[in-house]
Amino acid sequence: MAKKDQESQEKQVLTEWQKRNLEFLRKKETEDSEEFANGKVVHSEEATSNENQSPVKKKVRKKKKTKRKKRKKGNTASNIPIAQQNLAGLVIFIAALLIVFSLFFISPWSKQKVLTVSGTKNALPEDVKVASGILDTDYITHVFFNQGKVASTVEKTNVWVKKATVTYSFPNQFNIAVKEYPIVAYRQTTNGYVSILESGKTGGTVSTSNLPDKFITLKMDDEKKIEELVKELNKLDTKIKNNIQIINLTPTKATSDLLTIELYDGNSIRVPLSQLTVKLPYYEKIKSQLSDGSIVDMEVGLYTTTPEVESSKTDGDKKKDKDKTDKKEENATSEEGQDTTTSTEQHSEEETNSENSGIQTEENPPVGQETTHRTSPAQG
Repeated sequence: MAKKDQESQEKQVLTEWQKRNLEFLRKKETEDSEEFANGKVVHSEEATSNENQSPVKKKVRKKKKTKRKKRKKGNTASNIPIAQQNLAGLVIFIAALLIVFSLFFISPWSKQKVLTVSGTKNALPEDVKVASGILDTDYITHVFFNQGKVASTVEKTNVWVKKATVTYSFPNQFNIAVKEYPIVAYRQTTNGYVSILESGKTGGTVSTSNLPDKFITLKMDDEKKIEELVKELNKLDTKIKNNIQIINLTPTKATSDLLTIELYDGNSIRVPLSQLTVKLPYYEKIKSQLSDGSIVDMEVGLYTTTPEVESSKTDGDKKKDKDKTDKKEENATSEEGQDTTTSTEQHSEEETNSENSGIQTEENPPVGQETTHRTSPAQG
């Protein structure tokens, strides 16, 4: 009996819990069914509203969907690292560039060049082009990367060109700008006058009609001595050079490089080529004391004479004067070799004496008498 009572109590307990649970579940089912019923109504309303929407709104929605798809694709591309994208772009660019260059080199355009010359006054442009060494078969790139070499070749090959510069202009133009050597003198020859450049080189024959109004005429054929003379002339003051009219090589036994210089002011000077820059400037200091047509002899020391005095001498007098001059020149040369310091002191002493006491001149002395009066001892 006790067991039955206990089982009936448990059933009663379970029954009460079950009742409560059943009530809860029933409420839950009721709420869910109501929500489900409401949801169907909402969905049906939305469907009805979608059906009633205009075609324009449908198109807008389609566009939005398309944009979303594109964004998705863009996001996929953006997933690639930027460094890899740049590298790929660089590789493509280099490959395209190589293809273009390859096609260019294959084509005849790679050798078509426009070559011009500027700055020429005496040199012929065609001669400058030939001197450049540029050929029609040369590639544009070859000339471009050898511009300095081309300029150097022009300077070495064309005697007129002192400085050359090559410039490039896209796509295929090259210009050679030149600076020429100035003409310092004209050498007189049997075929006319030949220009002598600042470099000492010969420029070319010049017609008489193209000669300037005032210029230096050289009467000498020794090209080596001409080059030496031009170098010395370049060292002289412009004022002195502008007064020189003719330079003639008149060697003596003692002085193989003796020059006779005729000036535009009517006077003339005898001076060794080796001492031109040392002695010739003295003329500017003494010319105010000279009479017109004076001869200033700087071969040995410094003294003046006139054409009349020299023409009045007999052949024997001239020979004696020449022998004395040669002998004094030889003595001066030997003394200079023995004592350079003494020679330098005499040099400065002569300059002082010539400035302070002036130049002694000759005045038609008797025939056979010593005619030269020197202001200083021999100078080297």
